[in-house]
Amino acid sequence: MSKILIKAQQQPVYNLNGTGTTSMAYVLRPVRYTTMNADDIVNYCVANSVVPKAYLSAAMIAFAQCIENFLLNGHSVEFPNLGIFSLTSSGISEADINKVGVEQVHKLNVRFLPCSQLKAEVEAVTLEFDGIYDIAGEVVVGDRGDGTPKSYKYYKKVRRGQMGVSGPSTEPGPSTGSVPSTSSGAFRSGLVETDSEDEA
Repeated sequence: MSKILIKAQQQPVYNLNGTGTTSMAYVLRPVRYTTMNADDIVNYCVANSVVPKAYLSAAMIAFAQCIENFLLNGHSVEFPNLGIFSLTSSGISEADINKVGVEQVHKLNVRFLPCSQLKAEVEAVTLEFDGIYDIAGEVVVGDRGDGTPKSYKYYKKVRRGQMGVSGPSTEPGPSTGSVPSTSSGAFRSGLVETDSEDEA
């Protein structure tokens, strides 16, 4: 049975409780440890099969090029036991038939539709509460290409009862499994870098 850790991460939330303003709150998110690249996948397959690494590496490159080629030429691509990749478009609608054209398309998007087997496996995953993380700081790492700074927030793990977005609290927080270190009073110190989705 697979297990996913869930963290409560502090961040600005718009229209919390219908206030119409932005305020700080805790948002529950899965803990992601790292991003597995092509080499990691090939090495794992080598360790769990009898296929030579050179063959697997070549197949991985050919497979990626094949998916890209089909997608960019208007095909949907089914990835065995995972789901279907396809392209969608986003833009504006037009009531006048004489004005309809590609000018209404703002951009193309890649969509992934998971298969029923993968959906069922995700629903069966066991969730365990990892802890609570408050914003500890922010660092600028460059710009977004349009002159605006690109930055990442850093987080520290805190105990229940410490000052957070709602002040001190001794009430138990959300948990869908056991609460390892936070409920006993111990906590891991240090800073945790956010994922790309947490960019400011």
